[in-house]
Amino acid sequence: MNATAWSRGLDVVGGGTGVVSHAGLVLLRQLADRTGLTAGLSAALPSPDGGLDRGRVFADLACAIADGARVISDFRVMGDQDEVFGQVASVPTAWRTLKETAAGGDRTRRRVTAAIDKARRYAWSQVIARHGQLPPVQVADRQLTGITCIRLDATVVPAHSDKEQAQPNFKGFGHHPLLAECDNVREPLAWMMRPGSAGSNTAADHLTLLDEAIAALPPQFRRKLMVTCDGAGASHDLVKRLDKLASRRGYELVYSIGWALAEREKTALKLVPDTAWEAAIDAGGKVRERRSEMACGNQRCGHRACWIQEAHVTELTGLLRKRPDGDRLKAWPTTMRVFARRERPHPGAQLTLFEAQDGWRYTLWATNLPADTRGWRGQCAYIDAGHRVHARVEDVIRTGKDTGLGHFPSRHYGMNKAWLDASMTACILLSWLRHLALDGKLAKAEPKTLRYRVFHTAARLVRGGRRKTLKIAATWPWATAITTAWKRIQTLPHPT
Repeated sequence: MNATAWSRGLDVVGGGTGVVSHAGLVLLRQLADRTGLTAGLSAALPSPDGGLDRGRVFADLACAIADGARVISDFRVMGDQDEVFGQVASVPTAWRTLKETAAGGDRTRRRVTAAIDKARRYAWSQVIARHGQLPPVQVADRQLTGITCIRLDATVVPAHSDKEQAQPNFKGFGHHPLLAECDNVREPLAWMMRPGSAGSNTAADHLTLLDEAIAALPPQFRRKLMVTCDGAGASHDLVKRLDKLASRRGYELVYSIGWALAEREKTALKLVPDTAWEAAIDAGGKVRERRSEMACGNQRCGHRACWIQEAHVTELTGLLRKRPDGDRLKAWPTTMRVFARRERPHPGAQLTLFEAQDGWRYTLWATNLPADTRGWRGQCAYIDAGHRVHARVEDVIRTGKDTGLGHFPSRHYGMNKAWLDASMTACILLSWLRHLALDGKLAKAEPKTLRYRVFHTAARLVRGGRRKTLKIAATWPWATAITTAWKRIQTLPHPT
């Protein structure tokens, strides 16, 4: 077989008509309209007399970012498809929209946020109508139903040119935004643009973002909350605020916050007997184990001598609270408990001098989960698993960096703040699309996969009977998924 025969008789010419190269993008644009997001943004962003609706432009910019736009000029991806999208703003108009949004300051930003929150209430109501409930929080092999989980984390966005407020930080040079996401649906709830030198554990920023994230939730999802934050973002003020929120009558809030390994904790760890360490579990609910070097040849054997436990968990609260020299945590809420995890380090991992003494790597965290909690949730292994899944917020940040968060296109700080709003709106639309219109693997797909399989799909635009029809190639593997998603979005009831 001739490996180059495929091009024999093939010509490439221009002049084609009725061809749309980003046909799948109609799903996101229609979703923004059907959820009321576009209308809300139109009311939030004033439009100049005779100019294009700024809410329409902002929603389209979010769609373009979801489609892979990294700079404002990439907005042409929609403008060049006017046969199907109709009148779309030019790149200069998109730039002016961001500039006007930035000029509006915090007042305009609050109005934009209010529009997004209103659309979220409707979108989540339709998620429940379709699936029966909001997705539960996954903890190892168990699920927490009826609880809304908020995860706080910061990230560094590198800057490779001179930009306002781009400053040196612990990872280089750039900006240091802070995000809060809902773990149930993997969706951003609140975000904050910050200079590059902003601290990871700046209490004021975390308190502001926490309040905004809770306010962003539909009211019925604020009653039972779970809030997590890693050790870099933990602070005394944050724990005090969480403890205050947890003490409200009629509300339930459980937090899990990273904890520093200081001298008092090292002293307590030395007092923990080996019998007090419980085996930790992995994401599948199985004990973290590995085969020993002296194991028998049967890979499925159950001989305890053939297996080595790789991680353990224990509680340090008693050793810290009931010391001979007094309560070492008296400055902290009495409901707070401290846990420790030890695990064998990965090859090449660097240990502290304390950890090098016994070869274990230690991680600590604090929670207010009551000690009398019954069932699997009160077990040390699952308390540990509940904290460790905080790492899922890093997946949201990673995919967010593939959806506008990874590059701020302007030299001006205000413009980049507006770009961050558009980027997070794009991430929100992607979340709604997965939960309202997609199935199977596509409902869990990351942005890059959705672009290849859905958004960048080519189709032919056919006109007739005063209607426009997008015809996707029958041989495209995801043609049925796209047409089904379109029908689901079209049948969404109009928001009241």
